[in-house]
Amino acid sequence: MFISIITTLFLGSVIGVITSVSVYGFISLVKILTNIFRNPENSFNGFYGLFENTLEFILFVIITPFLIGLIVGIIRKYASDSRWHGPPDVILAVHSEKKPLDIKSGFLTSFSSILSISAGGSVGQYGPLVHFGATLGAEINDLFKRKGQYQIYIGAGVAAAISSGFGAPLAGLIFAREVILRHQSLASFAPILVSSIVSYLFTKNFFGLEPLFSSKIGEIESIHHFPFFIISGILCGAISILYMRGLTHPKYFPNISKINPILQPALAGLICGLVALYIPQVIGLGTQTIKDLVIGNFDLKFALTLLLFKLLLTVICLRMGLIGGVFAPALFLGACIGVILGIVFQTLSPNLNTSLLTVASMSAFASCVIGGPVANMMIILELTSDYQATLAAGISIVFASLVSYKVIGQSVFDKVLANKNIDLDLGRENIKLQQTLISEICHKDYCEVASTSSIENAIKKMVKSKNSEAYLINSEKKIINKLELPFLLSLKNKKQLITKIPKTNFLKLYSTENILDSIEKCKTFVGESIPVISKSGFLEGVVTEGDLFQIFLKITKEEKKMEHEN
Repeated sequence: MFISIITTLFLGSVIGVITSVSVYGFISLVKILTNIFRNPENSFNGFYGLFENTLEFILFVIITPFLIGLIVGIIRKYASDSRWHGPPDVILAVHSEKKPLDIKSGFLTSFSSILSISAGGSVGQYGPLVHFGATLGAEINDLFKRKGQYQIYIGAGVAAAISSGFGAPLAGLIFAREVILRHQSLASFAPILVSSIVSYLFTKNFFGLEPLFSSKIGEIESIHHFPFFIISGILCGAISILYMRGLTHPKYFPNISKINPILQPALAGLICGLVALYIPQVIGLGTQTIKDLVIGNFDLKFALTLLLFKLLLTVICLRMGLIGGVFAPALFLGACIGVILGIVFQTLSPNLNTSLLTVASMSAFASCVIGGPVANMMIILELTSDYQATLAAGISIVFASLVSYKVIGQSVFDKVLANKNIDLDLGRENIKLQQTLISEICHKDYCEVASTSSIENAIKKMVKSKNSEAYLINSEKKIINKLELPFLLSLKNKKQLITKIPKTNFLKLYSTENILDSIEKCKTFVGESIPVISKSGFLEGVVTEGDLFQIFLKITKEEKKMEHEN
């Protein structure tokens, strides 16, 4: 027991170190390539000063992101991947063993994300980092064959990625447990926390950390300012719904299925290049722009422009195949809302701390998008070391979450999974039941009667096999009818063909149906067995109520045990 605990903590530390190095490499490579592809991303006047009205400007600003997008499209084609990987895959991995994480998708997603960001794509970096951290954790688990600790090491990788990326180890711990694992078992606490702390310390001591906020945000000047933070939360929640629907809802984006998948990211890159001609602040991560928004360097008109173009461009980039996260754009959008409200509210209360309102709006918007209200508050606390800023953020987060939850759910990740018919509200046990097909538990222990048989021969066969039910099969092995022994015995003319008896309406399950849906269909069933058939009508096997009950108990027991251990 003691050795197992020490091993778990040691591997958590290893994950922390490896993730720290990976995150630093990712962020550094983004910076290098950004300088190569686009000039420093936030040098607002640099584009115009260097390239205005020249062929070089057109080639550099427009053609480059198009070509980089084309490379991303080719990578996705090579990987046979229809979408970007990120936190939804990680959440599903800890809820269902049917969707394991693999190192190939981790590397390809990360590399494609680096290219997408560097070329000016309006996407974030934290989603791919969380996915890659989780992938590293899963690989460590497989490498050391740590049975039953898959979730722990995924959580450790996620926490380490957030910790090293933000310089917020406690937020990393809370994010992993609140957003990804979604349970609070004691066994997982220590290794995830160790991984998060080790990653933070390693990054700080060897690579250095660049905090998002380099100065103190300030305090809430008056209790009368609380309504401003409430309004901020409500507005952030409402606009976040548009943002998340744009990312996930088919009706909120044109049908691009006729466009070659390889060309879709290239077209997104081209759009980014065109936007960069006029509003370069909205392309890429926009980190410096966020800092400027917090300081209050923009007027109302320009803040509204940034909000509109950033929202539209992010949706376009992610829906058309550029790969990246949704968190950084969410911070940007929240900051724009904070600036807009700050300018308006200052006319009512001149001493309002607009920087604090901007930070609170950022946190509120991000909380709606990724979930994890506590994790978002902790990020603010660790980044600012300011309790007042955290309190203000908490007020906005509460009201923003109340608005968005009613429409979207806990996060955009939940919506992505819901679009794939995976409802996280069902709970872990039911998700596993949903991911298990009925064909996996059906068996061949049934009586089969040929359509050329007489009623008498059918009775003899059923008695010999000790079955009170049988299935009538034609020459093509397709099911025709379900036979019941008491009914056959009651018939007078037992010499006639079995096909002469009337067909009955009987319950059938398709082999492609999952266990959860099958249980729902069978809740009023009374009988010996239920046939499992293919879409073409071929009998593949049968299941009994006992089979369904056993698999339900098995999965429930396994999940409870895993949750206790993890």
